Amino acid sequence: MRLALLCDDATVVPWLDAIANDPTHEVVLAVTLSPRCAEILRGRSGIRLTPHWEDLLAGKGFDTILVGGSDSTMLEAIKQLASAGQKLLFLPGIDQGSTFVYELSLIRDDNHVSIIPALWHRCDPALIRTRELVRSSSLGRVQLLQFQREIVSESSLVTQADINRALLADIDLLRWLVGDYDQVTALRTGASDAGVLTQSVKLAGKNLPEATWDVRASKTSGSRLTIHAEQGIATIELDVQSQEWVLTDPNGERLLGNRGAAIRSFLSQLDAGTAGPVEWQELVRGFETVDATGRSVARRRTIELHFEPMSERAIFKTQMTAIGCSVLIATLMLVMVYLAIASTLPLPPTILILLRTLVFAPLGIFLLLQLLYPLTRPSEGQDASNER
Repeated sequence: MRLALLCDDATVVPWLDAIANDPTHEVVLAVTLSPRCAEILRGRSGIRLTPHWEDLLAGKGFDTILVGGSDSTMLEAIKQLASAGQKLLFLPGIDQGSTFVYELSLIRDDNHVSIIPALWHRCDPALIRTRELVRSSSLGRVQLLQFQREIVSESSLVTQADINRALLADIDLLRWLVGDYDQVTALRTGASDAGVLTQSVKLAGKNLPEATWDVRASKTSGSRLTIHAEQGIATIELDVQSQEWVLTDPNGERLLGNRGAAIRSFLSQLDAGTAGPVEWQELVRGFETVDATGRSVARRRTIELHFEPMSERAIFKTQMTAIGCSVLIATLMLVMVYLAIASTLPLPPTILILLRTLVFAPLGIFLLLQLLYPLTRPSEGQDASNER
């Protein structure tokens, strides 16, 4: 596979390293849109450089564009490339924001363009084996999954940005291992403008084992998932030195992951013309789950997730729900004001009629807006369902 590159995020470095060690894949063109892009590409030979992302619009000389980053210019370029129908391999990051991901979802549906989330861990041998253990009967019934994260910090506090960055990746891993968690409960301790001491997230879903995720500050980074099951305990841990996942099953047998091999396997599947190991909606659900943790903390309760496919129709329904609540409250207050005025002031009948019209006008306009619903575009999945 021949790839072009538009990315200023350091998470692309393992991808570039894996591609450099595989003769079947190569990066042929890279955009140096910012100094960070140039820094990432320093010391890498055989890649043609261009300062203009518009050079990618022609789509000549490459099969897919590897994109990522959170700079506003970078994000706008990614949207323009998707709108032009270019096939994208997308490196997600929490700094991009769920709004940007929703915009890409609409562009994807409108233009029927391929946008594949670049989540290599789904091809890692240690993680694939972990998934098999969780979903098979070899461990018996899985009772609990405990995910513990340690993030490097100079103080005892972890910034919320660092927490959400780690949480996005770990949420996707847990959902891929177990299933579609749709209940989120989050708790933060020692929260301040500088960060938090700890954050805990509990995930639950119908017929799914409960999962917990905890994070704290540390002098060294660490990630450890402990799987409690009827037949014993399995652990999957990120080795500090190699940065590879290591699975230890209940019998004590260890299996070392291979990030480079996982990335190359991911690219090979993509090159073979398959849809890829990750569906776009799965990434959207990851962002929605992270957003739900913030709402859970603010409201101090469990948040239910419904995972409706993102589309113009879904956005319309969400906005109309929010506006409808406001209109009903405003109408009730206006009715009370009208009754108070009408009972105290001797107003002419024409003025009273005008006031009643003004009171119920917002509600009437809101109801008329509902006629626009059939004109909104459903998601790609809803279209296919309607055709069947």
